Amino acid sequence: MDTISVNIIDRDNQKHSLDIAIDSSLSLMEVVRDAGFEMGTCGGMALCASCHCYIKLDKVLPIKTEEEIDMLDQLHNTNLNESRLICQIKIDKKLDGITLKIIND
Repeated sequence: MDTISVNIIDRDNQKHSLDIAIDSSLSLMEVVRDAGFEMGTCGGMALCASCHCYIKLDKVLPIKTEEEIDMLDQLHNTNLNESRLICQIKIDKKLDGITLKIIND
């Protein structure tokens, strides 16, 4: 099975790297949560923003859903260009090398 690398900057600015199997049935949030990072309170429904991350736009990401946009609009620390709810991003080989920063909300 193919793998991708995901780089994570946690809430304490510590850097981590995950090598994960490509499984399009999983979201980026599920993989990051299963690696031990605290997030995913709502189970991936774009309702809680516990998976709010900044992602540099050097990767092609899926378009934000209306639910994701609505939730991001409610947050005080949203960055228009980089904020994403990673529960809304499915694992795909296009994400290889992506860097995300977990945000304190």
